[in-house]
Amino acid sequence: MQIITNDENKIILFIKNNIDKYPEKVSYDIIREVLDYSETKMVDLLNSLKEKEIIDYDNSTKDVTYVNLDMEVEVVENKSELKEYMLNKTEEDAYSIIKEVIAKYDNYAPRYILEGALLYGELQLTPKRTYNIIVSLENKQLLTRVEKVDGEYYTI
Repeated sequence: MQIITNDENKIILFIKNNIDKYPEKVSYDIIREVLDYSETKMVDLLNSLKEKEIIDYDNSTKDVTYVNLDMEVEVVENKSELKEYMLNKTEEDAYSIIKEVIAKYDNYAPRYILEGALLYGELQLTPKRTYNIIVSLENKQLLTRVEKVDGEYYTI
């Protein structure tokens, strides 16, 4: 499932509603004219949809071809909501990884093991993002730091 903005969804809906007229591809200019978007906004939206592997956009020919129009999507209002949704999703994913790691270490995981699982594991977070997620989970009282004689540990 992909998370897309409302404007990206308008492009997808335009393509789906006009699939009879344009069965394989549609010109960038036609979409831009109908939706009345600026050139820069249109290019940004098409490149974003290309990254999400929903469409393919060729900048030289200005053709938009369809890759996966039936992909399951969730629509958010704008980019700031998209970022907020992604942050929350990353926190959820990180928390499930943290729970697994803590369970392996009898409910007290060493700090370096826990951070390593977030940095080098499935999510491959940056050090700053790892720190921010851990602090956020501590603030939400989902994660507790414990000081022991031999170092820092985390527990749920």
